[in-house]
Amino acid sequence: MAYKGFFPVPGIIKELKRSRVIELAPDVWMLEGFLGDQFLTAPPSSNIYILRDGDTLVLLDTGTYPFYRETIKKIIRRYKNEGIKRLILMLTQGHFDHVANNDVILEAGIEDVRFLLPEPEVPVIDLRGHWLGDFKKLEEYYNPYSFFPLDPLTAPIRAAGVVSQGLARSLLKTSFSVLFRGIRTLVERAEILTLESRKKKTFGDVELMGWEVGRFFAVHDATHSPGHLSLYDPENKLLLTGDATLEINPAFFDSSIDRCIEMSAKFMSMAEQDFIRLAADSHRSSIFMPSLFEKYGAEPLAPVQVADMAQGKDECVTFYALFESYYTQLKDETLTALNRLGSATVAEVVEELEGSTNPSVTLKKGLRFPNFPSRMDVLAATVLKEAGIKPRKEGSRIVFAGTGGQAGG
Repeated sequence: MAYKGFFPVPGIIKELKRSRVIELAPDVWMLEGFLGDQFLTAPPSSNIYILRDGDTLVLLDTGTYPFYRETIKKIIRRYKNEGIKRLILMLTQGHFDHVANNDVILEAGIEDVRFLLPEPEVPVIDLRGHWLGDFKKLEEYYNPYSFFPLDPLTAPIRAAGVVSQGLARSLLKTSFSVLFRGIRTLVERAEILTLESRKKKTFGDVELMGWEVGRFFAVHDATHSPGHLSLYDPENKLLLTGDATLEINPAFFDSSIDRCIEMSAKFMSMAEQDFIRLAADSHRSSIFMPSLFEKYGAEPLAPVQVADMAQGKDECVTFYALFESYYTQLKDETLTALNRLGSATVAEVVEELEGSTNPSVTLKKGLRFPNFPSRMDVLAATVLKEAGIKPRKEGSRIVFAGTGGQAGG
């Protein structure tokens, strides 16, 4: 089985054929994914990476569309003919645009196949359960359904403010079942990487936790999702950060903007100390990104943001500094908005953010749901949660009290 989505999207194959296959470094391949502006009906597909380590291949993420399967198998067959004996599947995260082709490893023609999955990512790869569970947690902070229209598929969700949350939940459950149809994640075959089995690795003055996989170090950064991984290749001084460096963060209530800030700073420090000379992630693309930025009036914060990768020490430093600043400004502007209001709901904080002229907030506002999986409501709720600002009920309102001061970076 493979991803089928809601319905066949006219013209999608033509778009997918624009994707390139790029050798980033010797025996390190990137199969470029897809980026569009119809998140639910023509969703993105992550970049796919295939890396050789001696007689082992590591497949990092598998993308959304069946279109990519033959290219994955072609590269694997090439290396099998060159003596590869084992294949390891790893995921930067369990989200559907990274896992929909996981069962391609059963067609790879290699007998020794392993699927390594971090323990905190097991609930995430339960695609429907994770989305619905995330909404349930958000309900403690505000009514998330009022921010999540799925027209024309589930128009009644627009009325979620006046109908029961149970009905809204039921509509989403049905929609997600259709959205994820055809996907076989292979979670039943996964070897679980426990938190207790993580090792500490030091790069200069930067300490990271994760798992050694051959010459690679799978960094448990816990940014975009609880078990999110970045993969470091010391031989090529290459870091693949998945969705840790992505404009839509925080994407879910279990995403962590604080961890995004922390890990961007750590990766920047690694680059400054010359441990990283090549930086790529799961959705960077010079084919798809520039036109989308232009279409939605989103101004890049730096040229490297709309490139395929950052190359060289200075460009890598710039790339990670960009995201540390971006996430920090989003957090600070959210807390400042609440402090201006004194006491407010999540919806009121979002409305206050809409008036911000901060470049990072302006960029975030340009990437609107449902065109993109970027949600200002989730940003506000996540910042409040991680700042320790507790919700309280005032009649039918869920409100939050500001600290009365200015946010600190």
